[in-house]
Amino acid sequence: MVDEIKIGQMSDLHLGYRQYGKFDRVTDFYGAAKNASELLIENEVDFVVVAGDIFHRARPYPIDQRHAIKIFSLFQRRGIPVYAIRGNHDASYAWSERQGGNELHVFEDLELVTLLEDEYRECELSSGQIVRIWGMGYHGNTAMKKLNQLVESNKELFDDDIPNVLILHEFLDNLVKSAKLNEYSLDLLGFDFISIGHYHGWWINDSQSICSSGSTEHVSAAEWDEPERSVALITLRKESSKWNPSIERIKYRVRPKIRKKLDFGVTTIDEVKAGVLKTVEELDKEDTIVRIDVTGTLSDSPSTLNVGEISSHATNVFHISIDSDLDYAGLPIRENITDTEIMEDVFKERFGIPESSVDDWVGLAKSMKELLIGSKDERNEATQLDLLYKFTEKVSNEDLEEGTK
Repeated sequence: MVDEIKIGQMSDLHLGYRQYGKFDRVTDFYGAAKNASELLIENEVDFVVVAGDIFHRARPYPIDQRHAIKIFSLFQRRGIPVYAIRGNHDASYAWSERQGGNELHVFEDLELVTLLEDEYRECELSSGQIVRIWGMGYHGNTAMKKLNQLVESNKELFDDDIPNVLILHEFLDNLVKSAKLNEYSLDLLGFDFISIGHYHGWWINDSQSICSSGSTEHVSAAEWDEPERSVALITLRKESSKWNPSIERIKYRVRPKIRKKLDFGVTTIDEVKAGVLKTVEELDKEDTIVRIDVTGTLSDSPSTLNVGEISSHATNVFHISIDSDLDYAGLPIRENITDTEIMEDVFKERFGIPESSVDDWVGLAKSMKELLIGSKDERNEATQLDLLYKFTEKVSNEDLEEGTK
């Protein structure tokens, strides 16, 4: 048996994302995933793991499915096995059960990927070495419970010489504070290496036993701090009776993106327009995606920017967006705001309702609104009293008390 195994990792391809409503971005996401795949092939990996969110939509369009087939065919033609799991953007378990499977099952039927759904498969490499690959689809808050159940029912498999590799599509709490999974709990499970998807940035732990390779293209402006994207090359080396991982990051370029923050302090709308227009002209570079974040307090009037008119001055960029967060006398100035967003703001900002309870409050407010403006028959006293009692309970509970401390 060999004493070295090379694993290729990529994640969050988000194929089919029509970002900014432009089909060119669909091509960008396909091109990035193709580049990522070719880099792994060049490095002669033994197999590839794809840690979820192959598609951006749970019901991908035909072109998105064709793009996925082209990507996975690159590995198939070279005899490189691909193991994939379901991400939160991919079709749910419930929908797949009702419909007799989803696109990922079709790819499995075509022998392009092996889909792992809360299970493990043993992969025999060309060298004869066996690798046990575990995969768990997206479960959110119940992920750790599901994972413990999976490991507990198969714990005898961790006592032999076969390396165990886990693929997950979940956040860790040291990456996203609200996450329910943590590095320590995962370490205790006994896997030799864990591939993480869902988090769109690059991250590895100190022992290099857990890796997030990040999305293959930028999905949101929050990821633009790093202009390049990457895949991971993991080498498992057997030392004594233990398989020790080491990770190499392989970067590649995608469409350039620039994010600029402009804080005007106390200012006038004319000064803001002039400053933003100047910035637009400075950043007007060929095929670049630009985002300008504008903050400040207007001293003259509760006006806002004409984003469309200012954006039209950029002639070379692929796309430009201007996110205006101006305020007037301490009140945010917002365009195209919905009733729901207004109510959310009122409950969070004015009454201090915690984020976890805002939806309940908005639901109550909508019910009262519908009751008050409904037909005469709907305005019965019993229903009104029932809603008022619910409001009284909410006001007296801990949500409001905690929010106003």
